[in-house]
Amino acid sequence: MLTVIMNSDIDVPADDLTITIPYNREISENADYMAAFLDEELIFKGQIDEIVGIKTIDGAITKIAARSPAAALLDNEAEPLTYINPSADFIFNRHLKPFGFEEYDADDIPFFGTFKIDKGMTHWQVLRNFCINRYRSEPRITGTGKVLLRGISASEAVVFGADNENYISIKESKKRFKLITEVRLKLTSFGTYNGSIKNENPECDGQSRVRFVNAASDKTNIETADDIIRQSNSDSYSVVLECLGCKLENIGRSALIEDDMFGKLENLTVRKIRYTVGSDGEKTILTLGKERF
Repeated sequence: MLTVIMNSDIDVPADDLTITIPYNREISENADYMAAFLDEELIFKGQIDEIVGIKTIDGAITKIAARSPAAALLDNEAEPLTYINPSADFIFNRHLKPFGFEEYDADDIPFFGTFKIDKGMTHWQVLRNFCINRYRSEPRITGTGKVLLRGISASEAVVFGADNENYISIKESKKRFKLITEVRLKLTSFGTYNGSIKNENPECDGQSRVRFVNAASDKTNIETADDIIRQSNSDSYSVVLECLGCKLENIGRSALIEDDMFGKLENLTVRKIRYTVGSDGEKTILTLGKERF
């Protein structure tokens, strides 16, 4: 093994793993599946998406890339249907079990009402819409295929700095230009954009970036405006930590940073992890965002 790169992102359904090895023709022609273990614990499995052979004056390598089981839900379109009072078990059996998923975490209380699957929706979009409507949370599928319909469960916050988890570099970014300060809404087919949802983030003070949403159309609603503001807040702030070793277990966890220069940075969540192994050893890049503003 020459290099290993693994990415996990709470905003991306499927984790991905890419390895490079000395060129191996047999592997290039026959490899179909990859699994990764950390101290004998399975942390990733997935069907291979891409195999690339590269030859240069420095030698030849084989590069192999795979995504975790959630990739199947992204790659397959769901049949347009309308369900009445669907339960988590029903959604699992209809949209996940056919792709080999075996384990999920949820309750048996159904979503009361009609649940529509539009033409072009993927099985992942069906799962996500169900979880948002039923549990008010984003679902998460682990790198090994466990389905968490209620999202990542709360756990004790991880603390970085001082005598806790150490890091070798830190970068705090405040991108105020990403903030949407107001979304104006058209609430009726023949009305004007006289509705308004304003961003309560204090960083919006003194700024103006307005978007318009036709909430009377079939494909948008008031929640679309909330999503625009929520996404702009998420994009506007991040902290990136560079750590030695493997920190993959921290994805989705609440976090606190105590730094001698930046002070105490609170209300954070580990949103993205990039783990690499190469000639310079193991390294993990963690991207943290605000839990609330």
